[in-house]
Amino acid sequence: MDLEGFEAATVPHMNALYDAAVRLAGDHATAQDLTQETYLRALRSFDTFRPGSNSRAWLLRIQYNLFCTQYRRGRRMPVMWLDEGEADPSLDLPSHEPGPEEQIVRELDREAVRRAIARLPEDFRMAVTLVDIHGLSCAEAATVMGVPRGTILSRLHRARRRLEAILMPELGRVQADDL
Repeated sequence: MDLEGFEAATVPHMNALYDAAVRLAGDHATAQDLTQETYLRALRSFDTFRPGSNSRAWLLRIQYNLFCTQYRRGRRMPVMWLDEGEADPSLDLPSHEPGPEEQIVRELDREAVRRAIARLPEDFRMAVTLVDIHGLSCAEAATVMGVPRGTILSRLHRARRRLEAILMPELGRVQADDL
């Protein structure tokens, strides 16, 4: 077994896997278990990994399959978002020093987005998480979720429309069509 190759291919993605696990599982303890089990299964099947392919997508696929298996067994827990100090940097707004009022508005907006994403159906939430938060391509997200690329595109489109419908009234903003 090539332990050095396994470490080189998988360890750099540990934080991304844990973040995805928190979003899927809903709590830190379950996310830790899910991440650990993902790495254990990845180690067991590392001989099936094709060197040069996307190891993060491969790991996320293992994790997603594991989560789905646990979900079918009735172990699913509600979604819980990370605290601000641990938030995904891709959700942060540009880093200039805003005033206290702007900081409060930004935090309220972030919370609104987190709540809105949590309200999406699981398939939509997973597509948005993989593509918009973790930066996977639609093809990579399709591989992770085991669906055609067109299905990911459709889920993203529908998820974004739902997010817009949820967030526009909540954030008090007017849609371009309403102008």
